[in-house]
Amino acid sequence: MTGPTTLSTVLRSTVRRPAFHYSLSIGLALLFLYLAFRGTDFAKILQALREADYAWLTVGFMVMMLSHIVRAWRWRYLLNPIRSGTSLRNLFSGVMIGYFVNNVLPRAGEIARPYAIRKLEKIPVSTALGTVFVERVLDTVMFVSLVFVIPLVYRGPLASSFPWLQKAGLVLAIVSIALLGLPIILMMRRDWTDAIVRFLAKSLPGRLGGRLGTITHSFLDGFMFLSRPASAVRTLLLTLLIWGLYMLSMYASFFGFGLGSLGPGAALVTLAISSIGVAMPTPGGTGTYHAFTSQTLTQLFAVNGAVALSYATATHAINFIGVSVIGAYFLLKDGVSFSEAVKLPAEEKG
Repeated sequence: MTGPTTLSTVLRSTVRRPAFHYSLSIGLALLFLYLAFRGTDFAKILQALREADYAWLTVGFMVMMLSHIVRAWRWRYLLNPIRSGTSLRNLFSGVMIGYFVNNVLPRAGEIARPYAIRKLEKIPVSTALGTVFVERVLDTVMFVSLVFVIPLVYRGPLASSFPWLQKAGLVLAIVSIALLGLPIILMMRRDWTDAIVRFLAKSLPGRLGGRLGTITHSFLDGFMFLSRPASAVRTLLLTLLIWGLYMLSMYASFFGFGLGSLGPGAALVTLAISSIGVAMPTPGGTGTYHAFTSQTLTQLFAVNGAVALSYATATHAINFIGVSVIGAYFLLKDGVSFSEAVKLPAEEKG
């Protein structure tokens, strides 16, 4: 058992990650920041930021925080077949720790979350990882749904401004079906899973081969909520609520820059396209969010470039800083560290 985490411990364990991962993430962020801000008048951006109504931006942030609470609530339904009665507080802690880690090192938060909930709720890491995988597939399905809903709420030059969007949505739809469908089949037919595991174990080192079956079945347990129709329906409804809150957060923030007249449909379109930027492997969507959000507002809704970039900058900064502070608090409060997370698989072997 390790002692409480310190910020220096977090930083030391973080820098052990491959330098290439950092370089790629930071390089991608800088590239998109350059693309977003090149040729802009920074004086006008600063003026727009000074004139913004931060009360509305605060409302947007609070709505976003509510979406994170709902995400923790949804996670409880995913975990119910494995461990009922999990603490919403602990699940929220895991969610926020994951976001904080993603702000430091993109995609690492998806690994940190299972380790955090293992420490707080004694749920196997591989099982929790299975539920996080399900979450990501559900969120991808929601993104794809938004892409195909856009033509219903927007009649402008979408195809000419973002010609790749619908094709990307179609590809992601096929990938999502495969990513969700195969584990569901293996979850329902554990005999098939055992046969595949036995075949794969032959080519693995003895110790890993012996553990492969346990890890695989534990991972597939994360899909067991689908065997309960009521839980599956609630999970779907909560997914819709999460994304509805995302859209409401963006819409509330519109009023902070005098863009409220664009309407909720514009917020939905902006959410769909900016989600691509958030999904890219940059720290907290830095650069990619700015580029996709500002381009959506300027090209599809004729928003002034300085205002669009100010909106992207302010909403990203408030959410990035707010989530990082709350996530760091839970990381320190609950004594979760990267170094501890690395040791957990070995502990589970005992």
